[in-house]
Amino acid sequence: MKKVGKITNTWKQALQFIKSKQINDAVEKLDECLLILALETENGTETLDGHTLDLWKMRVWVKLEDLNVIPAYDAQI
Repeated sequence: MKKVGKITNTWKQALQFIKSKQINDAVEKLDECLLILALETENGTETLDGHTLDLWKMRVWVKLEDLNVIPAYDAQI
């Protein structure tokens, strides 16, 4: 895989795992993306691999929702 940047390669690996129905591996890669984003946010970074951190966060969050791995919100909690 061509080296693109800090998060792009990890994101592409997650997408490949999703294509091959390896959901657990995909979730691990998406978690790795979240870690990268958290660290970059803490460092004050605004863009990563040519896109804003907010866009990356949205991409990862939506993909996790699509995989149905985020627990449902319970208003009782």
